[in-house]
Amino acid sequence: MSTLDSLSRTTLQPGRRTPGMRGATFFFALMLSSVALADTPTDGVGRLSFGGGLRWTPNDYFNKRAQEEGFPPLVDGDQNPTAPLGAQGLVSFGYGAFQWLEVAIDLFAGYESFVLENKGAAFNSFTYGALIGVRLTRYDFPFRGLVPYLGVQTGPTLVSVSSPTVPGPERLVQGFSGNAGFAYRITERVAVFLDVRYLYARAFVADLAGRNVGGVFGSLGVSIIFPAAEKRDLEVPGFGGASHL
Repeated sequence: MSTLDSLSRTTLQPGRRTPGMRGATFFFALMLSSVALADTPTDGVGRLSFGGGLRWTPNDYFNKRAQEEGFPPLVDGDQNPTAPLGAQGLVSFGYGAFQWLEVAIDLFAGYESFVLENKGAAFNSFTYGALIGVRLTRYDFPFRGLVPYLGVQTGPTLVSVSSPTVPGPERLVQGFSGNAGFAYRITERVAVFLDVRYLYARAFVADLAGRNVGGVFGSLGVSIIFPAAEKRDLEVPGFGGASHL
């Protein structure tokens, strides 16, 4: 009997399963069972999140204009011109308005500094404000504990870029933000999250050009979750039945 015939008898006989097939069957059964046990609607669920991390603001246009005006950004060795990593933090509030939609309000603050040749001391860039918008999200999706989301927000943003030799006024501008991430519930009420956000907000640096003072915000943090209240049947006299609240 040839090796091919032996292999075909082993793998293709009706009702006979190889170890690989049994493992795959078990894996898919486990996934299906976890999905069946999961998928919690968002509506009525409250959320309070605290986080922070790094802020990175690429400013190629500003760097080019500064170079043309004779104030090139200082370079650290062979690295990119200093539009360096900064720090940022946020507090976020959310409430599930619909099964897949959460209304979110985020308070945030960010900071970075950069240096231009021939401009003296370092510039300090501050950005802080409040954003309101919505998140497309679902609890326990696609498996128990996971909460993915995708959101858009806008709101008033205070920005300031200045140095001791080049003062800059604080300005109120409109910020626009898009973010995505996920949380993982370690208990019914506590979750850890990873959030990546892009914020667009501009400030003007005197005698040079506009500069983006938003950028990419990467955050790690903790969320406190407030489960939706259980709906109750309320007896309404004269209506012959219960109203579902």
